[in-house]
Amino acid sequence: MRLDSLPRTLRQKASLAFILVVLLAIGNVSIVQFLLRESDGVAATLNVAGKMRMLSQRIGLEALVAHQHPDLPDPALADLPSLFEAAHDTLRRGGHAFGLDIAPVPEALASQLRAVGLAWTRYRIAVDALAVASAGDRTAVADLARTGADLLARTEALMDGLVVQARMVQQRTLYGAYALFALDLMLLALAGWVVFRRILRPIRDLVKQCRALAAGDYAARSALPPGDELGELGRVLNDSAAHIEQLLRDIEREHAALAEAQAMFNGLSDNTVAGIYMADENLRFIHANARMAEILGYPQAELAAGLPFDRVFVGPAYEVARAQALERLSGRTARTRYECVARRRDGDPIELEIFGSLMSLHGRPTLIGIMFDITERKRAEASARRAALVYAHTSEAMVVTDANGVIQDINPAFTAVTGYGAEDVVGRTMAVLSSGRHDKDFYRAMWARLRETGRWSGDIHNRRKSGEEYVERLSINTSYNQDGSVNCRIGLFSDVTEKRRREASIWHQAHYDHLTQLPNRQMFQENLRRSIEHTRQGGLPFALAFLDLDLFKEVNDTLGHDAGDQLLRLVARRLGECVRNSDMVARLGGDEFTLIVRDIRNPDDVLPLCGKVLESLAQPYALGDSVARISASMGVAFYPRDGDSASELLRAADLAMYAAKEHGRNQCLVYEAGMRGPAHVRADPQSG
Repeated sequence: MRLDSLPRTLRQKASLAFILVVLLAIGNVSIVQFLLRESDGVAATLNVAGKMRMLSQRIGLEALVAHQHPDLPDPALADLPSLFEAAHDTLRRGGHAFGLDIAPVPEALASQLRAVGLAWTRYRIAVDALAVASAGDRTAVADLARTGADLLARTEALMDGLVVQARMVQQRTLYGAYALFALDLMLLALAGWVVFRRILRPIRDLVKQCRALAAGDYAARSALPPGDELGELGRVLNDSAAHIEQLLRDIEREHAALAEAQAMFNGLSDNTVAGIYMADENLRFIHANARMAEILGYPQAELAAGLPFDRVFVGPAYEVARAQALERLSGRTARTRYECVARRRDGDPIELEIFGSLMSLHGRPTLIGIMFDITERKRAEASARRAALVYAHTSEAMVVTDANGVIQDINPAFTAVTGYGAEDVVGRTMAVLSSGRHDKDFYRAMWARLRETGRWSGDIHNRRKSGEEYVERLSINTSYNQDGSVNCRIGLFSDVTEKRRREASIWHQAHYDHLTQLPNRQMFQENLRRSIEHTRQGGLPFALAFLDLDLFKEVNDTLGHDAGDQLLRLVARRLGECVRNSDMVARLGGDEFTLIVRDIRNPDDVLPLCGKVLESLAQPYALGDSVARISASMGVAFYPRDGDSASELLRAADLAMYAAKEHGRNQCLVYEAGMRGPAHVRADPQSG
């Protein structure tokens, strides 16, 4: 229906709204009655099914009582089966039962109803058989119980189906109520929309127009269509406003141009960034805004009172300012830009950037322009130039990346260290230098530290463009924007490959025996302490074996020190071949060696290793043209069983070793408490 076909007068509109409300109420009542009737019919069907279940149980109970007590009065069973069958027939065909109007059960439940009828037939036969059976006939009672249970189960199944059907009806009823409610809302919304569109909005537009006219807005118009009372009122208001607006339009047009020009100049002059000035043809200031007064350090009134140029621009700066002003006054140029050094009222110099043009004021040529204080910018530019010199000439490599590690810039030292030029790496990540020596966890920890603190420093193994690996000492710092986001990251690094090699060589010399390249006494003591700490923190026990070569002095005296040194190197090699990678072999000095065997679950597990060591060391040694034979005596102690500290444990192993020597050499003994007797006391083995 089109809007223009709706009733035109307010009375017609009100009548239409009343009719719609009445029709809506009648429709709601009709739909609710229909939904209630459907729900009541399902409830009645379910009630009849329940009465059938009760009748079946009562029939069986009374038949059983009559069988067991034949002398009791007849319970008159004849009526109950008829009631059951009548109810069953009503559910099948529909009709009236137990005072209720019943509709036929749905087609979906017809099979279950037929199953109830069949079960009832069997049950009825069992009841009749029980009635003529002799007292104490258990077979008839059992048949009654079996067929009764089957009938009860079929009836229950039918009721379950009816319950499901009832729930579906309830669901449809609920959905119908929802749909009815939604329809009501839609109709009410439609009615409200029509009322709003045809009555309220026109009234609101008229009120808005009246308020606008009262406030002096005579350009306000209503767009109400003609044809009803509200449209006619809108037309009258529009005509009245048009007459008043025409009277004021000419006055407003005259003031508009002047107000616009004044507003533009005031807005420009009141800024806090640029100084605004005007000067006459005699090079005297006739206007200055507050920012210009702040820049030059003069009171604003003193500047605007005709302060001459030569008070602000001194020496060569005045000549530049005068020449630029004359160029504009003569008409040779319309606008100009230049930089010069001015002098503040307190005598301090100030760097200025000036933009100027020419205008006419009261019929006279007038200079107008803006000036900016660029002192800090000049200082920043000078600082940037110095920083660029440092960036370009420092011997330390520098790289600038974005927040994600993408390279933005490098300095020449970067190329000198890595071999990569800017064209090779800009736009790529630092992974271009990766040597593959560091795993993902290393870089994950680095980035976590950078995101947390903005800083990271450490050694990294990288690869030059030539493929050569090198070690760099890298320091990364982060530059942030004012909002806290990352502006860039700056990395500084230098090649410390040779330095780290020297440090590694010095460390190796301090911790390893120069003859056998085994860990020395200092390295042994550190590993022993770490093993003790590992066990204390929950690790498995470990064994310490103290080993002394038998007959080594004779080889040294007979074949010479060079042969003795060669023998020690061969002993070290054989010891290393006998132990696991997790174990440690060390030379304490002379012909004394130690083994740290970690993660021992059973002390007996060490004995095969000790046997392997003794057997290996007892094999012949080819020393040049000579062959030497030696053996070894070993003592073993276990932590924490045989000592609570490094010194106690080492002394226990040493005592066990000397006990092995006293028992004939070339054997291994495990420390026992009795070995601490006076016969075995000697100097502390840690003292060397």
